[in-house]
Amino acid sequence: MHDLYIIKLGGSVITEKEGNRFEVKREAIARISAEVKRALDEKGFSLVVVHGAGPFGHTNVKEYGINDGVFDERQKEGYEKTVKDCLFLDSAVVGKLRKAGVEAIGFDPNRIVKQDERKIVEFETEGIEKSLEEEKVPVLFGQMVPDKKLNFSVLSGDSVIGFLAKRLGAKKVFLGTDVAGIFEEDPKKNPDAKRIEVIDNANFEEIVKVVGGAGTVDVTGGMKGKLEKMKAMLEGTTAVVFDANKEGNFYKALVGEKVEGTEIRL
Repeated sequence: MHDLYIIKLGGSVITEKEGNRFEVKREAIARISAEVKRALDEKGFSLVVVHGAGPFGHTNVKEYGINDGVFDERQKEGYEKTVKDCLFLDSAVVGKLRKAGVEAIGFDPNRIVKQDERKIVEFETEGIEKSLEEEKVPVLFGQMVPDKKLNFSVLSGDSVIGFLAKRLGAKKVFLGTDVAGIFEEDPKKNPDAKRIEVIDNANFEEIVKVVGGAGTVDVTGGMKGKLEKMKAMLEGTTAVVFDANKEGNFYKALVGEKVEGTEIRL
C-alpha cells in the first residue's frame, strides 16, 4: 500500500463557524476537493479525510447541553439533531469530493465508535481498511457517538485523526484550518501575532500555556484542546497545520511543497 496521509478539513474552513451559522462553504470544499484529486493523481498516496463539524456540531452541543452526556428528553432531541446535522455536512463533503473525481466513502462514527466518558474504547476500522486497500478514500467527521456512561458523547474529528493515525500507521497528518499555523496569539485579533514554526517535545508545555482556547463556539477546547489531543495521540506522526483557505495550499502540502504553517513533531 502507498504511504498513508490523513487530512483534516477544519470546521472553520468548510462551514460558517466564525459567524456561528449553519451554512456549508460549498465552494471552498469544491476547491479543496480539486486540489486533493490533483495531488492524488500526481503523487499516488493513500488518504483518509476527516472533517470538523463547525456549528452543525458545536453549536448544537452547547445549545442542548449535551457535552456532558445525554439523559433527559431535551438532550435526546439535541443528540438526534446533532447527529442528523453532522451527517448533512458530511454528505456535502463526500459529494464534492466525488464530483472532483475522488472515490470518497463516508463512514459515520456514530455507527462504528463507542466511548466511555468521552474516551474511545471501540473503533471498528475493518471497513476503512478495506476501502483503503481498494484505493478509495474514507471520510469521517466529528460526531456524537454512543458512550457507556454518558449514553452519548462528543467524538471530535481530532480524536478520530489521532486514533486512526496510530491504528493505520499514517505517515503524515495535514490539518487545514483558517489561519496559517499555530500562533502565540489570535492572528485575527493581532495581525502581528507570532507564528510558532515547530512544536516538539522540547517546547510543547510552554506552547500550550501561550495558545488560547477557541475564539468561536468549540466544545472540543479550541487550539489548546487540539494540541493536548495531538500530544496524547500523534506520537511518532508528523503533523502540519496550515491555512486551507489559501488556494493551492492543500495541493502543495500533499505533494511535499513548502507551505506557511506550523510543523508538529511529538
